[in-house]
Amino acid sequence: MGFKIKFTFIFLVFVLEGLFGSEFEDSELALHHFMQGEFLMNQGNYSLAILEFQDAIDLDPNASTIHVSIADAYLKLGKIKRSKSHLEIAIDLNPKEYEALEILGEIYIKSKDYKNAQIIFKKLHDLNPLELDYIFALADLARIQKDWDLAINYYIKGYNTDNIAINGLEQALQISIAINNFNKAEKVCELLLIEQPDNIKIVQTLIDLSLFNNNYDLSLKMLSKLEKMNGVSTEIAIQKSVIYQELQDQEKALNVLLELVEIDSQNIDILDRIVNLHIEQKNNSQALIFNRKIIQNYAEDPRGYINNAIIELGNKSPEGAVDSLKPYIEKFTNNFTFQYLLGTAYYQLNDYDNSKIYLKNALQIYPQSKNTKHNLALIYDSTGEWDKSDKLYMELISNDSTDAQAYNNYAYSLVEREENIEFALELAKNAIRLEPNSAAYLDTLGWIYYKLSQYDEALFYIGESIGLDSNNVTIKEHFDEIIKVKAEKNIKEPQQVGN
Repeated sequence: MGFKIKFTFIFLVFVLEGLFGSEFEDSELALHHFMQGEFLMNQGNYSLAILEFQDAIDLDPNASTIHVSIADAYLKLGKIKRSKSHLEIAIDLNPKEYEALEILGEIYIKSKDYKNAQIIFKKLHDLNPLELDYIFALADLARIQKDWDLAINYYIKGYNTDNIAINGLEQALQISIAINNFNKAEKVCELLLIEQPDNIKIVQTLIDLSLFNNNYDLSLKMLSKLEKMNGVSTEIAIQKSVIYQELQDQEKALNVLLELVEIDSQNIDILDRIVNLHIEQKNNSQALIFNRKIIQNYAEDPRGYINNAIIELGNKSPEGAVDSLKPYIEKFTNNFTFQYLLGTAYYQLNDYDNSKIYLKNALQIYPQSKNTKHNLALIYDSTGEWDKSDKLYMELISNDSTDAQAYNNYAYSLVEREENIEFALELAKNAIRLEPNSAAYLDTLGWIYYKLSQYDEALFYIGESIGLDSNNVTIKEHFDEIIKVKAEKNIKEPQQVGN
């Protein structure tokens, strides 16, 4: 660590006032031994230097500088304990003895006694708050002890003390990102950008951090800065569009792309993004116009056909979706979305055989797809292949204990086939615990209680369900069924009492 270099010849100030006779001679003699010791230190003769320093201490034991020198000599010989002893004496004699504190701090660091090293460098920092070496020593010690926030604060403090020390900011940024403190990282990155305004890497890092922190105003500002530095690009335009979409500004989300398409009308990424924005805004006529350009110019890219299918499904036309995808299925056998959408379209047409083919293809391409597993489970349930549907539901629940839909659908499947109803009840309770205001899940729980002949509980939960969704035909049928059975039960009970 770069502390101040010790001068070869140190001028000792001895208090001469009041010294007479032998006392004056002792002081002069102590100075002589001290200077001899310093000379020997420079020659690398540490053992003889110690003898001279010891003679000086015998004559003047209260001179902190002599204790520092003898401690340095002992340290050179590897005698740490004796060195520390003299350093502590020097600090007791003079609490502001910088050199003693610095050497003692270094000893603690080398012996990995980081707590005591921290105490020493804190004292040094208190004595001289503007000394960067002390601040960065404290930062490094905090980092070694994994006190990340303290380390970050000291590195930033180093920069605030002297803004030339941007390496402190770089360290703070690295730690902030490593510990996932992205808000702190963003602030540090902004400070770095002040010092290096043309550093593209810092601008890009700040874009990433601000996007993660949902600080979209800063993201847009940095994207515009990057655009000025690098020129207009597809990537920047799409990023801006996504941000405007997040900010619910659909007009700007679209316009930033339309401006670029005037420059590069054949860029598929821009065209595809425009199509999807129009679909989201339910402006299918405009979506189709731009999508034709994709299909015409990029016949080997699946996105144009996929967009057509999404438009058809949005128009509640699964037949149209099948027509959009089926002729090209051989081209895109390894495309998950292509297979998934075709399987979904067949499912909506109740063509379970074809649906299973393409959904299983999709699942083979992307085995982690929850939606595909859910759809396949529903199909297997409809076709009575309950071993397969049960297996998929158990996979979904095992992989994600918060999948309320899996709990509910599995519970409803069991109660409809009147199998393992007690287990179905536990599944349904889990679904309600996760989503207590779901009309469908409340209906499932109520229907299970009905099957268990617990009519009051059944009426309560299905009553709650119908209050949330009074237009659902299935819920109304369940409600009417429970009211009917409960009424019949109430009629029979007085008759049985009368008999």
